[in-house]
Amino acid sequence: MLTANMPPAIFCENRQEWKWSLQNLHELPRMGDLSAFVGIVDDGGFAESARHRGVSASTLSRSVTRLEQQLGVVLLRRTTRFVEITPEGAAVLAAARDILDRTECLQEIANGGQAPAGPLRVNAPVPFVLHVLAPRLAEFRTRYPDIELTVDMTDTLVDLIGSHADVAIRLGRLPDSGMLHRPLGVTAWKLVATPDYLNRRLWPEAPADLSKLEQVRFATPDHINTLRFAGQPGSIIVPPSLTAGNGEAVRQLVLGDLGIARFSDFMVAEDIAAGRLVELFPGQLEAEPLEISALYLTRISGLRRLGVFLDWQGTLTR
Repeated sequence: MLTANMPPAIFCENRQEWKWSLQNLHELPRMGDLSAFVGIVDDGGFAESARHRGVSASTLSRSVTRLEQQLGVVLLRRTTRFVEITPEGAAVLAAARDILDRTECLQEIANGGQAPAGPLRVNAPVPFVLHVLAPRLAEFRTRYPDIELTVDMTDTLVDLIGSHADVAIRLGRLPDSGMLHRPLGVTAWKLVATPDYLNRRLWPEAPADLSKLEQVRFATPDHINTLRFAGQPGSIIVPPSLTAGNGEAVRQLVLGDLGIARFSDFMVAEDIAAGRLVELFPGQLEAEPLEISALYLTRISGLRRLGVFLDWQGTLTR
């Protein structure tokens, strides 16, 4: 098992911080050794990377040893139970990714501008995949048939290295970090319920009437459950009915006539249009629009398949 407490990705602009310099080497590292080192980190260890690449673990071990000897630093601490990346290894990892990415870019140029190709792993929240990505992925596949797309669904902020993801789509304000990111757009909030639920309980005429209804709540983050309205001195407290762990589960419970909840617009736009849900107090809900961002480690200029995916994704969230 590979364990790592790595700093944010750094690239060649930070090479003055390194204890070594490629310019002082008599021979540049082999591309295969750099690729082996990156693969071991991405795959979580020697055995898994060897299986994934179809080579022996000893072959990968020799590549790392050769790279360590050439650079004069220890990249990985190896024990019988786990492999841990060193601080020097984390710096080399960032540089190795940059070198490999730029090499791939040169290969694409040498190939005469052929269509982007190769694997691309995307991580995104469950509701975003179901309501934004999935309905349009056929369009992306038609446009870029040689990109081998894998989509993982996770609602929490993932470690891009540990999850093997090339890009993560995340909702909400991003924490400060050195990760590369691109804003993709924003989505408004909508407070909704089913007509049947309101017919059975109450059609609220003012925000204060919501306290007579029930709310399906999100387990996290809790702020989604807070309901504030223009002209109201404080938040409206609505008794809970059920709590669910992700947005899609909350949506299904609301569709099952179990209460009201607020959602990002992309989750319920089709339900509202089809009459399955109705929006309560349009334009009066006080909630900052939800930011949609893409996080990634690889420079877009060095990986065309990532660049074209982000460009395409941006058209879905405008």
